[in-house]
Amino acid sequence: MGFSNGWAMLGLLTLMSLCVFAANLQPVATVRVDPQKVLGKVNRMVFGNNQLGYQYGAWEYTAPEYADRGAGIWDPERSQPVPEMVKFARDIGMSTARYPGGCGSHLFDWKKSVGPVEKRPKQRFGLPEFLKFCEAVGAVPVITVADYFGTPQDAADLVEYLNSPDDGKHRWAKLRAMDGRKEPWKVVWFEFGNETDHGAHKGMDDFGKWQRFTPEEYARRYREYWKAMKSVDPNIKLGAVLANDVTPTLSDWTKTVVKLTGDIADFYIHHAYIPHYYRNDGFPDSKTLFKIALAGPRQIEAYYRELQNFIRETTGRNIPIAVTEFNGHFVQEKPIPYRFTLGCALIVAELLQIFMKPELNIAHAQYWQFANEYWGMVKGYSPPYTLRPAYWVFWLYHQYFGDLLINCQVDCESYETEGGYGVLLARCQPTRFQLFPTNLLPQQNWALHGVNGAKHWEEPDGTLVVEILTDDELNYYHAVKRMPAEPLTGYRVTAEIRTEGLTKSRGAQIQVGDGRGWLVTKSASLSPEVKSEVWQKVSVDYITLPDTNEIEIRVRRLEGEGSRGKIFVRNLQVQKFTPFNLGAVPVLSAVASKSRDGKRVSVAVINKNLDNSTKVCIVGFKAKRATAWSLTGPSVDATNEINPNLVQPRRLKEVFVKGNEVFVALPPHSFTVVVLE
Repeated sequence: MGFSNGWAMLGLLTLMSLCVFAANLQPVATVRVDPQKVLGKVNRMVFGNNQLGYQYGAWEYTAPEYADRGAGIWDPERSQPVPEMVKFARDIGMSTARYPGGCGSHLFDWKKSVGPVEKRPKQRFGLPEFLKFCEAVGAVPVITVADYFGTPQDAADLVEYLNSPDDGKHRWAKLRAMDGRKEPWKVVWFEFGNETDHGAHKGMDDFGKWQRFTPEEYARRYREYWKAMKSVDPNIKLGAVLANDVTPTLSDWTKTVVKLTGDIADFYIHHAYIPHYYRNDGFPDSKTLFKIALAGPRQIEAYYRELQNFIRETTGRNIPIAVTEFNGHFVQEKPIPYRFTLGCALIVAELLQIFMKPELNIAHAQYWQFANEYWGMVKGYSPPYTLRPAYWVFWLYHQYFGDLLINCQVDCESYETEGGYGVLLARCQPTRFQLFPTNLLPQQNWALHGVNGAKHWEEPDGTLVVEILTDDELNYYHAVKRMPAEPLTGYRVTAEIRTEGLTKSRGAQIQVGDGRGWLVTKSASLSPEVKSEVWQKVSVDYITLPDTNEIEIRVRRLEGEGSRGKIFVRNLQVQKFTPFNLGAVPVLSAVASKSRDGKRVSVAVINKNLDNSTKVCIVGFKAKRATAWSLTGPSVDATNEINPNLVQPRRLKEVFVKGNEVFVALPPHSFTVVVLE
């Protein structure tokens, strides 16, 4: 056989093999892209991360390496960012960075984080060091202002330190210059507090311990801080904290804060954690759990749509949202830490897709957490480092996603799930929330269990009275009512509560949860906290687990030292509700982009089929060639904890271009970016 004939035969065989490949694909899904319909620029500000700089000893969970090493991103011996961490951050396109972190910011005194390092030996990773890391990475800083510590003037001083000129008229700017930065940092993004609705945690003894603002108090303080900070630099933006709702039913805290701040608020803050899984018993199995969990991100999208409608109707303004924390809320270790799995990374990948949608008006977002800590996507304080699956999600978006968001439609199969762990059921046709009026709580007295440091009794009219007799630590949960319950069903519990005393301690509230108890199932919800001598009506919604057959209702005063006093509870009722049902879950979720010159289209697709590949045909762009990179692994619960290379992006070999169509088989439980050129 001659040379030319050999190449001809090879070409024929190649063509035949590609035809066989295309024939065998038999696409079960279609992704349609429209490069002519540009939705806007890709918002790279959503690809941010949290950086921990908690003050050592300022919060009960603070580890010294946060204040000293920024959880691994700062080298205090060399007074510089850790080079490997800078490279990791650049490789994933870290666009924003939040400091000093979450609940440790409640009581954070920023003035102890600046000035000569030798005068703050327990805070060698302070505000200047964080900003130097941002500068090295190219990330926009987002700074949390303490909500349960300090004054509006302290916040104004912070703005002066960061943004005022060193002209001899601004003493805090002079200190910034002494810290090595003469020119202003020009920080724009600040948030007033972190998850303020749940109150301050144990911390410094001189302020804030167990304090909890009402939404009215928080809104008043927000306005004071907004005015003080803007007086120094009118260009800064200050965010107001909303409750971390995950269903389209907005909480009273959220509604009140929007109503009372909507005329001036620069942006609102939400934390997107879904699902809420705390169990260590391996129930349900990982596939069942992640089928539920992967139905969660679109629920967050529905919440943002509901929230934006409420904001516009209430304020008449289009106020953006900042998602300053997001992740899958897997708070457990057994059988494996699900927060480090491929499945959790797929949740993150879809949340990022949602944050990019222009109509949701997301200003920026920060993944919790970049390095180390309980959640870090990068593990290690020195080489060798472990790059966890969520890291590679960011890497794929940064390396292969384009500049302009374009229209993308998906036609694919769907699956149903009964929901659970904060995720709503997803079944057939969508339905709206419906609350039924009947009180289902059987007639019964409170079951009162013995407790040291308190006494309790039930009055003839049914009012429960709890008297706290000690100022010592007391976690009260000893008055209980029970009732039968159906699995995966919503129950709304309402009651009237008032208190006497308790001014310096935690207030009173209602807890509803699985009848087997918190220690067994880690499943419960709490009503708002009450500290008022006037009767206050509270309510709390709870959706039962897939294996629930009973719920318990407890009167609570959460643990903590404080003043003695009394709790009164009456008119307890339980109503059943039908949760929002968003309909069956599409197996594929996708977004698309194109390069500025229009020569390249990128399609980012999540395959939620946990058993099989999904065969896809991409149409709408005439490509000459196509490549695909996919993040997958041997199972949805695969991690890199033992084998650091188990879950990594890999180039797919079976990508076939034919005319205006591109065929690709997406691996099961995968996140794939297909690049068309």
